Amino acid sequence: MYNRKTVFYLLVIMCFLFFMVGCGTADEQKQSKTDEQTVDIVVTDDFGNQVKLDHYPERIVSLTPSNTEILFALGLGEKVVGVTSYCDYPEEAKDKPKIGDLKGNVEAIVASEPDLVLAKGILNDDAVEKLRKLDIPVLCLDPESIEGVYRAIELIAKATGTNEKGEEIIGEMKEKIDSVEKKVAKIPQEERLRVFIEVGSDPLYTAGKETFVDELVVLAGGINIADDIKGYQMYSSEAVVKNNPDVILSADSYYVDIKQEIKKRAGWEEIKAVQEGKVIDELDTNLLNRPGPRSALAVELIAKALYPEIFQD
Repeated sequence: MYNRKTVFYLLVIMCFLFFMVGCGTADEQKQSKTDEQTVDIVVTDDFGNQVKLDHYPERIVSLTPSNTEILFALGLGEKVVGVTSYCDYPEEAKDKPKIGDLKGNVEAIVASEPDLVLAKGILNDDAVEKLRKLDIPVLCLDPESIEGVYRAIELIAKATGTNEKGEEIIGEMKEKIDSVEKKVAKIPQEERLRVFIEVGSDPLYTAGKETFVDELVVLAGGINIADDIKGYQMYSSEAVVKNNPDVILSADSYYVDIKQEIKKRAGWEEIKAVQEGKVIDELDTNLLNRPGPRSALAVELIAKALYPEIFQD
């Protein structure tokens, strides 16, 4: 048996150890809380600019519809405090405060008190320069390809602490596009449909190589009749008749009734696509022109419009 003196000392030692453990736990909790509040984020945008943040943004302004779609897809809708007048998807984006058109109204943006602004290169150059002078972090993204869309999602996810959700979105997009490619791969090259992509009617414009909508068409198994040109260029009506596409894809039907326009064009009644009624004008033009999370869906819808027979199952 321990004597009273020994028991006393044991109790003192136990109390001291308990006190020390308790302090350590409190210190660890305090440090953990601090670590959660302070982060060290460095993101390099599509133009080589480094954006540094010491906390995940709580107030975000988007200057392009594609970035707005990415933000909502990442589950950040509640943190969006400003969008352009063109940001119409998802439906909730329409209710967000407007900060002007695609160029952005600097005064309205500043008034939104953002801790991050998402912009698009040259389109927002003037606003970006002014915002950076005010020490407002601006992340510039320029996704003009599917790979560019993946990168935009990754960068925004990294800057906002939503990496896991970003990876999930990219994974789903890749899976959908891969599924489409596997189906159209069964179509021999000589049987692939030749497509004229109309992106403007007066004057007539098309999308050549190295354009986003051209990539969508190619991934969907189509052949762009204007693949001998680069970018978005004027294209003569006579050239369309001469190249005689199997399909006409309207990428500006939001503004123009292309079927009515075709009736006014000399010689177009001889085009195979017109004769067989293969004029695709029912697709949402935002899907065709907006590089974002729905781009994989755009590939699938174009493929279904081109080759409905292989999507029966």
